Amino acid sequence: MTLAQQAAIQDWDGNPTPEAPVTPETLKEAGLPMGFVCDMLLRTIYTRGTMLGRDLAQLLCLPFKVIREPLKYLKDDKSIQVDGGDLVGEVSYRFSLTDLGRKRAQDAMDQCAYVGPAPVPLEDYVEQCYRQTVSGLQCYPELLKAPFAHLIMQESMFNNLGPAIISGRSVFVFGPPGNGKTAMARAIGDFMNTAGGAIYIPYAFVADGNVVTVYDPSLHVIDDVASEYADETDATVRKLLSSGAVDPRWVRIRRPVIVTGGELSLSMLDLRYNAEANFYQAPIHFKANGGVFLIDDFGR
Repeated sequence: MTLAQQAAIQDWDGNPTPEAPVTPETLKEAGLPMGFVCDMLLRTIYTRGTMLGRDLAQLLCLPFKVIREPLKYLKDDKSIQVDGGDLVGEVSYRFSLTDLGRKRAQDAMDQCAYVGPAPVPLEDYVEQCYRQTVSGLQCYPELLKAPFAHLIMQESMFNNLGPAIISGRSVFVFGPPGNGKTAMARAIGDFMNTAGGAIYIPYAFVADGNVVTVYDPSLHVIDDVASEYADETDATVRKLLSSGAVDPRWVRIRRPVIVTGGELSLSMLDLRYNAEANFYQAPIHFKANGGVFLIDDFGR
């Protein structure tokens, strides 16, 4: 899938927002093999029951024109059937599984039971991470002072913060207990959201045929400022035409600030495999991409 080839836009509150991934027009642009999408469709209908074409597209976060070909393939293969529909076309058809389709859906569930928004290719996720890296942020003393206004620090320390932040590398802050190390790290996260604007992360990505979920509602805060001011009519038209709209497989969030402490273990930094559902969940530091991953009390 080709990501948006557009200049960085401005957030509604004036903050720069990284380029957004654009809705794919074809299965090839979505970056997913035909067989993979067919299996997702089978699993979705298997778990949800008879579904309308538009509901399938909405659940998979793909335009109906992208899943039309996989649906036709499954229908010709006698795996799904059309139980009826309205006069508005294929998008209103009601699709259900045949006996053969149920068997194939069960086989697909045994391999991977993931049901939800279609994943994006790993390559697209890596490319998007580079687009919204913190090393590209503009950092001026006046802009940096606001998030740190509640802290009292030496001028030399303050002058070192800007280069440390935009370096995009690890920062080690040390000192006696209670001198504001944690508060400083959280203030860095506030600065990133002030200067860097929102970022985009996928619900999940696929690598070597394995699904890895990324979006975590317990850690990620959806940035919905733009939706409060957006022209609803224009947004509706673009959504119906699937033209120039943001790829719904991606979530617009505030730059995450994830804090861990003495409970951090080596296993928490590795992919977590769901043995029952046969897919992976990204590790905690992975979910902090584009923001701050704070290891508090590292000495412990």
